[in-house]
Amino acid sequence: MKVLQIDKLHKDYGKLTAVHQLNLSIKAGTVFGLLGPNGSGKSTTLGMILGVTNPTSGSFKWFGERGNHKHRKRIGAILEKPNFYPTFSAVKNLQIVCKIKEVSTDRIDEMLTLVGLIERKNDSFKTYSLGMKQRLAIAAALLADPEVLILDEPTNGLDPKGISEIRQLIIDIAQSGKTIILASHLLDEVQKVCTEFAILQRGNKIYQGKVEDGFGDEAIVEMASRDLETLQLIIQNHPAYISERWLKDKLEVKFTLNTDMAELNKYCAEKGVYLTHLSEIKKSLEQQFMEILSENA
Repeated sequence: MKVLQIDKLHKDYGKLTAVHQLNLSIKAGTVFGLLGPNGSGKSTTLGMILGVTNPTSGSFKWFGERGNHKHRKRIGAILEKPNFYPTFSAVKNLQIVCKIKEVSTDRIDEMLTLVGLIERKNDSFKTYSLGMKQRLAIAAALLADPEVLILDEPTNGLDPKGISEIRQLIIDIAQSGKTIILASHLLDEVQKVCTEFAILQRGNKIYQGKVEDGFGDEAIVEMASRDLETLQLIIQNHPAYISERWLKDKLEVKFTLNTDMAELNKYCAEKGVYLTHLSEIKKSLEQQFMEILSENA
């Protein structure tokens, strides 16, 4: 089932085009990443599909219907930095959120447990770290048990520990069956938590695909020598080796990401095997991303 269908969505701010004729289709159960540098139109897109910003033209449908107030109740979203009453506890803040959303307070402890804040539930918001504040915002977004969770740069400004915690939390939420739409400028974030993604640049969608197809965590290398059997034996002992398969006159070998080609050539030579062919056919996430951006500059 399609959770969200976007058709030629467009937004102009005077002479500036923030989003240009955007088409997207997002299926239920997907963790979908909107990837792009700052200013690429990610936040504007999220604002339009949530009804915060009016599009200049184009349309979108939630759950197969034009967006309306009843659909908004099926969506949880965090578009800006967490904003709660600083002197109130987590529980008190979430009670206020429940009142605003017109939902029961029965799920508060469950959501605080999910985001890892149950032991700090009675502490005031102002004592929380930035990562804890972000986790409380996610708990608030989940109180109404939405089918879709929208996150705009969820790890922005966090330290490495906070980033890791938020990423794992997103993965846990996704495994519960919810659809997640995540905007990020971080390549690593999209690779680690998303199943599908689209790249935006200056408001234009320039690429869309599945993470496993285009942005995997392996390097694929074609190798050949005059003695393929010996090459096969020595390459299996390389520390970055994952697997290999025979092609007609060469080997296709999978290595861990960012394996150095010069080092690989040297390794084979030191083992007495001189390569007649060495070609990396699957590039790293960063290489692919930068090439896509430069091609569409």
